[in-house]
Amino acid sequence: MTAEKGSTMATVGVLCARGRIEENALMAALAQAGIVSALFPPADEPLPVGPMSPSPTGRAFPVPQIVVDRHPTRQIARAVLATCSALSVPVLCAGIAATGDRLDVASALAAHGLPRPLTALCTSEDAGLQAVAAMGLPATLLPLELRSAPIALLDRDAAEAVLEHRAVLGGVEGSLGLIQAGSPGSENLASVIVVDGAASAVETASSTTISNQALRLAEKAARALNADLVAIVIAFPTGEPVVWDVLPVPDFRSAMPIVDLSVAHTIARAVERRLATAVPGLPANRDLAWPSLSTHGQGQGLRRDLIISA
Repeated sequence: MTAEKGSTMATVGVLCARGRIEENALMAALAQAGIVSALFPPADEPLPVGPMSPSPTGRAFPVPQIVVDRHPTRQIARAVLATCSALSVPVLCAGIAATGDRLDVASALAAHGLPRPLTALCTSEDAGLQAVAAMGLPATLLPLELRSAPIALLDRDAAEAVLEHRAVLGGVEGSLGLIQAGSPGSENLASVIVVDGAASAVETASSTTISNQALRLAEKAARALNADLVAIVIAFPTGEPVVWDVLPVPDFRSAMPIVDLSVAHTIARAVERRLATAVPGLPANRDLAWPSLSTHGQGQGLRRDLIISA
């Protein structure tokens, strides 16, 4: 998994289940920067659990110099990220959202005083119904697992049916969840992709004005989560924007870049900055490695107030 980069060797492992549009675009952007990447880890090869542990297969495991977390199955991702930590391999990931659940995320955002909807942790069907009654309808159930989609609770009958169904079929795990006040439609939601602390792109379902305030809020949320690569879902209920949800592995094929770099190239640059620190002799600023980037910014340049049209 290594190849020569001038006089320097640099490899990137893209942690994913398979190469989709986003992963292929990222690997192409890395290749354009002269950085070798590969899918990590191979699904059919066991991983070491620490730097001193022998390889189960009897041959050295090709540990990359940095890993980009793109795995949709968070149980697998958390285990591999723990292995990366044991091997001292740096990771570009969603921080607390990469290794935790929605309760961890909500707690971190609340600790930093960021605006969020009224939220309650519910551990049973009865607690969920009490929360819905106290908050009023509509409301939203957010399962603790971040890859599980939020469930709108639009009326009392729907709330009872959803909470009972989850409790009966899912047991304790199904009964756990966050009840969040409100249920904004897609026209009142925007997903802001933040890379290395800066809003990089926005995705929304319809014509929506994305204010500079909303972008700054997404950046603050990413910092609160110690996230290098994350999508912060911002809601626009009736007044100020609030952090509605977090996506640890955001899709970005339809996202509109805020600056004149695609999301894949923005991630590749973040990787390049880390490699410059991790790999001796690799310069931090190599503009010549980016001679022919395709601009997908739709003329947005450095504008921070965006109007996104579906």
